[in-house]
Amino acid sequence: MGYTDVNILNVGAGSCAVIESPSGRNSMIDINDGGELREAASMGPQDRLIREAAIKKMQDELVDPVAWCKANSITELFRFVLSHPDADHMSGLRRVLSGELAALNFWDLPHHRQRSKRDEFKNDLEHEDWQWYQALRNGALPNGPRLLNPLRGNANHYWLDDALEILSPTSNLVDDCDQADSYNNASYVVRVNHGPSSVLLPGDVEVKAWNDMINAGLDLAADVLVASHHGRKSGFSEDAMDAIDPSVVLISTDKLDPAHDAEDEYKKWTSHVYSTRTEGTIWVRMYDTGSFEIVSKNGKLAGFVRSSAA
Repeated sequence: MGYTDVNILNVGAGSCAVIESPSGRNSMIDINDGGELREAASMGPQDRLIREAAIKKMQDELVDPVAWCKANSITELFRFVLSHPDADHMSGLRRVLSGELAALNFWDLPHHRQRSKRDEFKNDLEHEDWQWYQALRNGALPNGPRLLNPLRGNANHYWLDDALEILSPTSNLVDDCDQADSYNNASYVVRVNHGPSSVLLPGDVEVKAWNDMINAGLDLAADVLVASHHGRKSGFSEDAMDAIDPSVVLISTDKLDPAHDAEDEYKKWTSHVYSTRTEGTIWVRMYDTGSFEIVSKNGKLAGFVRSSAA
């Protein structure tokens, strides 16, 4: 029996999903290797409490995406998808672009964001990630991945073979985000299909992008939704939830301010709402028959199994 796995890694406040396709062409959407925590863990003796807390959190909770891939026999990515150029979605990108976990293809928005000064970044690692990223975009990585700029409506036989759909953005959404220098609504929205089942990964899109997809008449239906913008209210849309009609909502996040946390809103649509902050890494396996199962590191979701397509 064939299947596709979608792994939502517990990377804390960031985002990282690994898709294992039957073809063997594995994909990663975004990366966060805990750069801020790793930098905190390297602090000197005068910052002992901060350093010890950072080390404990990394050891006890968070997953390093590169180490996770290697532990799961993924030594190379066929494609890396950067949903949008925000730091919490590209922490550790230097490790992909330097070949520590090589990628053959790189999906990148055709944006024009400019950042260069060190004081525009929270720490040295964030700055280094951006420098590697710009080197790729400027053609200065001769041994780097092939750069692609797909948008809604674009197709490629490898994407079709791996049952990936790009539902957003459009060039207009990217242009609008360039004007505002804010890129949530330009996020790649990717649906991963296997048989009659699907998982929707919408980056950090907000109401504007959700409405754009709805107004374009797109079919947004998916069995599993990975909540936009880490489960924040800014990424929640009742109209989008009505169109998606998910059986399960997964949230990739660390602790959120209750004023911004949309978990209760998602629970009005389905009782199956799970977060990496409580469950750890969450794994979705979709089978040919339309059945799927969801398991977490903590095992609490092992009972969620859909035996056949609805």
